[in-house]
Amino acid sequence: MPFSLLREGLALVKIWDPRRAKVGNRIEPAWLPVFYNPIMEFNRDLSVASLQAYIDLYSPHRNITVVEPLTATGIRAIRYALEIDGVERVIAGDIDEKAVELALENVRLNKVDDKVKVVRADANALMYRLRYEEPTPVLAVDLDPYGSPAPFLRAATALIGHKGLLAMTATDVAVLEVSKKEAAYRRYHVSGSPTPQSKETAARVLAGFVARIAAEHDKAAKPLLIYYTDHYIRAYFLIERGAKRADKTLHSNIGYMTYCKDLGYAVLDSTCPEPSRYIRVGPLWTGPLYDKAFIEKVLHYVNKMDFLFTRTRGIKLLMLILEESELSNKVHQRVDALCSSLKISMPKINDLIEALTSQGFHASRTHFTPIGIRTTATYEVLSSILAELSARPLRDAINLVIQRSSHGQVAGS
Repeated sequence: MPFSLLREGLALVKIWDPRRAKVGNRIEPAWLPVFYNPIMEFNRDLSVASLQAYIDLYSPHRNITVVEPLTATGIRAIRYALEIDGVERVIAGDIDEKAVELALENVRLNKVDDKVKVVRADANALMYRLRYEEPTPVLAVDLDPYGSPAPFLRAATALIGHKGLLAMTATDVAVLEVSKKEAAYRRYHVSGSPTPQSKETAARVLAGFVARIAAEHDKAAKPLLIYYTDHYIRAYFLIERGAKRADKTLHSNIGYMTYCKDLGYAVLDSTCPEPSRYIRVGPLWTGPLYDKAFIEKVLHYVNKMDFLFTRTRGIKLLMLILEESELSNKVHQRVDALCSSLKISMPKINDLIEALTSQGFHASRTHFTPIGIRTTATYEVLSSILAELSARPLRDAINLVIQRSSHGQVAGS
């Protein structure tokens, strides 16, 4: 039997037998006749909660149309139809004939024929056509390509109506973080070199590119939630019409990140605190990466949707992002890079955050790396506190030796 049945969320879907694409102990999804990646269930679980959060916050009185132009097995489109209150219709497209046939089978299997329309079409051609054919604005587009979403962004931002949601996955993280310089410049019009903040760089490069593409259509793109996990960046943007909004977004939020190599310190739209060799990356998004109200609403639904298999993991990630959301206009600092430049040992991250907050600064962890923090403290304050924390164990050890020596003298006198 070349097919398997699996349950994901509330959907029961037919996929090509993954054993056909086994490489050692792992599955290579691209080897399947129709792409399906089981690792991306976490992505799809959070997508369901995020789309429901968007409807509650920005479209509470309308049944919306969702376009998913790269549908493959149709699993994401089917889950949107089954699991979300407020989705009236999902238009699912794919250029591959086998994918369309399988998606249609899965739509019938889940009895969502009345909600999910599957069409065979090129993704961009479908979105441009729907822009003129749809009687009401499309309010949500979800791009989940194998690789970069860049080739689909112009069509997607042209299609989405006022206060619509643009969701996307980007698996070309090495390009977004500028590890592949030529591809980064060619694909996202960004120059620079990799820095220790690589995953946040990737998120900000993607956000900046989306904002610039949306502005071509006199639309503003505002990040609601962007995160890195596994091997990809996942992002959600609120799209609003208006040339003035677009202008304001670009002027306020597009700039450069500077990494001060001698200090191990990064800044947004600024120069190094003191003369230092530096790396400049951009243009990229320099504004906040998160909308706190949106994240709280997504977290609410992840908690509520007990059919999500990756629910516990989602709660953990969103709680951490919620913690850092109020500081997301600050680029995170890699504590190991700072300590290396200061030639000191690295303290515990929790001790550093406690020391910063005790002195009146805001500080939090970041989901981009377990050894990074966001803080309102300046480089001078941060380096001083790190030096103090590094010296503390040695000072405590010396004091202990002195105490023991003192007790010995008293006992022998």
